[in-house]
Amino acid sequence: MLFDILAPVFGAILCGYVLGRKKIINPEASAGMNSFVYFVSFPALLFVVVAKTPPAEIFYWPFFGAWVGGLVVVYGLTAVISLVFFRDGLGNLGMRGLNTTCASTAFIGIPLCTAAFGKEAAFPAVLATTLLAIVDLSASILLIEIGRNAQAKTLATLANIGKALAKNPLMIGSALGVAVALSGLQLPVAVSRFCDIVGGAAIPCSLVTLGMFFASNPLIDKIAEVNLLTVLKLVAHPLATWLLIVLVFPLDARWTAIAVLLAALPPATTVFVIAQRYGIHMHQTASTMLVSTIGSIASIAAVLLWLNPIR
Repeated sequence: MLFDILAPVFGAILCGYVLGRKKIINPEASAGMNSFVYFVSFPALLFVVVAKTPPAEIFYWPFFGAWVGGLVVVYGLTAVISLVFFRDGLGNLGMRGLNTTCASTAFIGIPLCTAAFGKEAAFPAVLATTLLAIVDLSASILLIEIGRNAQAKTLATLANIGKALAKNPLMIGSALGVAVALSGLQLPVAVSRFCDIVGGAAIPCSLVTLGMFFASNPLIDKIAEVNLLTVLKLVAHPLATWLLIVLVFPLDARWTAIAVLLAALPPATTVFVIAQRYGIHMHQTASTMLVSTIGSIASIAAVLLWLNPIR
């Protein structure tokens, strides 16, 4: 089960690596692919996922509290570490926060949850993806934009940040999705299918781009930081989520296992797309994605053995 889900991830990365090493696709084409993913494909994917999530289900408060609370705890811990030990600006802080909290709940989480817990388990994974888009991506892009405009005067900084957020395609996709979800309107079939087709290219394209990045850069860079971010993602994130469920936001055994499993997943490909687009923390992010995806074999297996309510 786990092999069947993770093997295509490594296969797509390997395809990109071979294409890059053999010079079949040049760096300019890779940049164009990343632009397509950032400006078109991922916004379409975020829009359709959020728009199809009923508002009442977005605010299933026990899961909302445990999932968002886990994000806040680990993001906060990552921020403290970044401010105390690295001291390299809010942009890098925001990227580290994404590395340790923005799990691959769509590409890996949905098929993994349905395989482990049945088709009904797809909904918590979709809900987690929706909350990541609304909360995690928004907070990180805000920090990155603040860092980029740090040298401007206060009013100019606020204006620049506001303009950047208003024009950010990921923010636009999420915001439009929330608006449609809150309106109660059904997406036209043509729009839904268009978003499914275009959005379906986001993850494979970003994985191929990641492999192409490795073709011209070290596979593992800044190993101490990469190991730290990997531990925060694969250990601290699921542990924080589980503790919040046990102590504050009680869920039944099935929802608990699904929430902790989703938190134990490696970073989503969205993280590398953002790092490459902004030119921030690219090497560490790429290396963290590779190491944590390999390490997630152990973290996923541990959660399934520990909490799986279906025996």
